[in-house]
Amino acid sequence: MNRKQSIADSALTLFASRGYDNTSTQLIAKEAGVSEALIFKHFGNKEKLLSFIIKEGYKRIVESNRGIFQDKQPLDFVYTVIELPYKLVWEEPQFWELQYRLLDLEISMKQHERFMQPLNAMLVKAFKELGYEQPEKETELMLVFVEAFWKYLIAHREENKTKFLELQRFFKTKYAQHR
Repeated sequence: MNRKQSIADSALTLFASRGYDNTSTQLIAKEAGVSEALIFKHFGNKEKLLSFIIKEGYKRIVESNRGIFQDKQPLDFVYTVIELPYKLVWEEPQFWELQYRLLDLEISMKQHERFMQPLNAMLVKAFKELGYEQPEKETELMLVFVEAFWKYLIAHREENKTKFLELQRFFKTKYAQHR
């Protein structure tokens, strides 16, 4: 791993556990085993480091989940969307912890909206194909669920994973009954 990535990984860990405001570049440098000057050389400042971490995190998530929605029947697509928060949080817990802590920062909100945006049209199409009378409203409900569920998982991830899977299965039954 190169030094720039080591800095970013250390910063992600610290930002996720301590928060952005409670993490100094000096602490990041110590954790990464580099000089503080090297952080500024690679990133310019702490805010640009955070921006890099967020953008790279979403890039990593998109790349690792590429094709997850392709060639799905409408109901299978809806189920995949329901499963998405659980899958993402367990694959990248530190990244989602960071996002949870940064909900009110513009850079975080923009990247998250950009990440979620493609789902809207795909969900509307799936709900139309499933014969829902109000596919736009079903889409809104689904996206509220996705947002709430990943936040719930972060806030309660120390609890039993079985509980989360049960909630996921329960939500799926709403759509299974519509067949």
